[in-house]
Amino acid sequence: MEGDFQNNINDLPKLNSTRYENIFKVYKKDNFYYYYNLIQSVYLPTLIDDEKVFYMVISSRMPWTTISYNVYRTIDLWWLICLANNIFNPVEFAKAGTSVKIIKSVYVNDIIKDIKTYLATK
Repeated sequence: MEGDFQNNINDLPKLNSTRYENIFKVYKKDNFYYYYNLIQSVYLPTLIDDEKVFYMVISSRMPWTTISYNVYRTIDLWWLICLANNIFNPVEFAKAGTSVKIIKSVYVNDIIKDIKTYLATK
């Protein structure tokens, strides 16, 4: 099964590099249907260097997309916040008073690149 990233396929729209879908390869079935292999898992190291993160306390119940927007000015990085905090159900809102680990903006692109590089070998 040969796949490629969506941004390399002319028939599909280009995605922002921060979109969750952008880290997975796209496959084509019957020369017509495109699909992602979402069975692949993405993990971050359990011990991320403290220099690369900061912590924030959630002030009120809110969706991960809102937290992403408040921190990164894009809703697209909700998935990175969930990964950094071992959140497996992103539909469940963050609860007020929860301390959340946030990867500093300056490291986000490098981490996304590393994830894509790792998944490209799978």
